[in-house]
Amino acid sequence: MNELTQIAHRVLPAGHFGNLASDLAMVRGEGAHVWDSEGREYIDYLLGSGPMFVGHAHPEVTAAVMAQVPLGTTFFANNPAGIQLAARIVDAMACADQIRFVSSGSEADMYAMRVARAFRGREKILKFEGGYHGMSDHGLMSLSPKRAANFPQAIPDSAGISARVRDEVLVARRNITA
Repeated sequence: MNELTQIAHRVLPAGHFGNLASDLAMVRGEGAHVWDSEGREYIDYLLGSGPMFVGHAHPEVTAAVMAQVPLGTTFFANNPAGIQLAARIVDAMACADQIRFVSSGSEADMYAMRVARAFRGREKILKFEGGYHGMSDHGLMSLSPKRAANFPQAIPDSAGISARVRDEVLVARRNITA
């Protein structure tokens, strides 16, 4: 175990961020490729779990980021670039009247569940067993159950999830053919 892996095991649960084995530490990315601390090259099928659809270090994205850094990087307020991007997205999508920017897929899933409950006037959420829907309590129900259950019973993926959440999630089997 190298020094970096030892530190990871000391400071991170299970020694990693949750996506890859703890003995891998990526140090560089370019396009669809990444390199680990040992110099091995991989194709990056994760690409930031989806938002990096143009790959690592794309020249146009890098130039835009470098132009913005001296002006500030995170505003918890309206800003011209964010407003203009929202307008472009709404104008390009006939089904979108408004959009909400979020920081992660987990946050997007939490908003989607809240909107669905508000619109339908119902408390329960339906999710597919084994489907990843973020790190919220609702999203982590039956993510990777260790034991079988009668459907649609939800099984918490870890300790610390309120028992009440179990009653708010219906679980359906996935990849079943009739």
